[in-house]
This record gives sequence, C-alpha cells and structure tokens, in this order.
Amino acid sequence: MYITKLTFSCLFSAHSTPPKSLMQVPGLLQEYKGCLATRNFDEAEKINKEINEYITNEINTTGRELLSFADVLLDKADRFEESIPIYFAAASLFKKEEYLRGMNFCVFGWWTGMHGANRLMIERDVTMKDVVKRHVIPLMHDIKNQMLEVTPVSEKDKYEVMSLVLECIARSEEMVDDDVAAKETREGSRVWEKRWLRELVVGK
Repeated sequence: MYITKLTFSCLFSAHSTPPKSLMQVPGLLQEYKGCLATRNFDEAEKINKEINEYITNEINTTGRELLSFADVLLDKADRFEESIPIYFAAASLFKKEEYLRGMNFCVFGWWTGMHGANRLMIERDVTMKDVVKRHVIPLMHDIKNQMLEVTPVSEKDKYEVMSLVLECIARSEEMVDDDVAAKETREGSRVWEKRWLRELVVGK
C-alpha cells in the first residue's frame, strides 16, 4: 500500500486504527520520547535507528512525504520530539534518491522547530536543551556527513547546500550555548561558501 501524508497522520489519532504495516511506529515513538525525557540518549539513538530502518525498509513512502509529515508534527505544540526520527528517516530516503537539498530540508526542519514555537521551552528547560545538544545536533552532523556521500547534481549545488546545512547546525549550537562548536562549524560553512562563490564566478 502506498503511504500518503493522510495515512501517516492517522497513526497518531486516538480515533483511528493505523494500517497493520504501521502498527510498530507509534509504540517506538513513545519509547523514544520516554528516553529523551530521561536523557537516556544512547537508547534513544538505538530506537531512532530502529524507526529509521523500519520506515525506510518496510513502508512504501518517499522522502518528500516523510518530510511533509514531519512538518505536520512540528506544527503541533507537543510533537517536536516525535518529528525528530521522522525527519531523520526522510533524510535517509532523500539520500537513496540522491537529493541533497531534501536532506538539507530535514536539518532545516529541526532548526525551524527549535527556533519557532519550541524556542522558549528549549531555552528554559534543561532537559530539552540537553536533548538538542546531545541528541539532535549530533543527528544533524550525521546527516551532514551522509550528504558528503551523495553524488550531487553539480559541484556548485553541493557547495551551496553544504554551506547552508553547516550554517544551520552552527546556529543550533549557538542556541544551546555551545559557542566553541558553533565557531568551528561556521568556519566549515565558510569554506564551502567560498567554493560555491568561486564556482559561480567560474561558471559565468
């Protein structure tokens, strides 16, 4: 069965019964949220990988559909944690599709969640700040590293996207007061940006 955004949405509705092929996902997400709440980040990472493998291997969907679904979760007040593994799975599918910008959109989705409705919660809640610093940002770097393995449409496209994703990560690191890491990450962003600008000049 082809999974649409609407089908995914019914996973989390108390009044709906999800398709049998999806029954495992809500339970895993609840376990995942529990691990984040107790700062058990090693276990959260294991569950994230399990969710990723299950969605990417067992469910007939696309990176764009998962990205849209993660965005829907992000729009809901208390769903930021649930969006995290969905964005990661979307990035995995975008990697298979060799769509660099799609992978970047997933990192940007997390950043949007942190700088939007959840900003005050993350700034004031020690646990949430820890979740971002010790779990979400490492996932951002993981996706960034995976992006290096993708064959780009063009070198210019790769340089631009890598610059953008690193800047996004740097701003996230600044948000959790990790200024040393942010400085290093931003320096990496500038390296890619210079390559991109050079390519723009050469291409003219």
